[in-house]
Amino acid sequence: MDNLSPGRLKILQAVSTLLEENAVKITTAKIAQKVGVSEAAIYKHYKSKSEIFNALMAYIESHLLTPLNQAQKESNNTKTRLQYIYKTYMEFYEGHPGLGKIVLNQTSSETASIYDSVKTVNAKVRSQLAQICKFGQANGELNANFTAEEIAEVFYSLTSSFALTQSLDLPALDKIERWVVFSKIFFNENNNQQQ
Repeated sequence: MDNLSPGRLKILQAVSTLLEENAVKITTAKIAQKVGVSEAAIYKHYKSKSEIFNALMAYIESHLLTPLNQAQKESNNTKTRLQYIYKTYMEFYEGHPGLGKIVLNQTSSETASIYDSVKTVNAKVRSQLAQICKFGQANGELNANFTAEEIAEVFYSLTSSFALTQSLDLPALDKIERWVVFSKIFFNENNNQQQ
């Protein structure tokens, strides 16, 4: 959790851990206990629990939207772009299963204050994925049997389901196997051979 003071960072990490542990209700007392400080110390860094969740949401947003922008800058190849985004998302969800629960809106009422932010971030991700897929479709890189929107939706579902399996510790296909299956279905054969 980049560019945060050590105190703020510890608090956000504690909330992420509580989310991973399926805490029914996340209170400032539980956060303080997890950090090893008094409840008053929490309020030195954040004015409210809502502000803590807003900071978590800002962190999530930057880690979901930045790879989309970065992929578009670094390559014109749709498969390379999507593979980079996929890899980055998998690393994020593996490293932060509790935050994946926020993205999937699987958390308790504690996060109700950021519900609109969660919806907005998910809408931005889906919209940018659709743009990347439209570019790939226009260049003949993607399977013409599917629309760009359908491919973007399946890609989004692929990453979301991985977040779900990570947050609930469910058995699932290996992330590399998931990518291979997606790639075989949605990329034209000549692009599959290039990668």
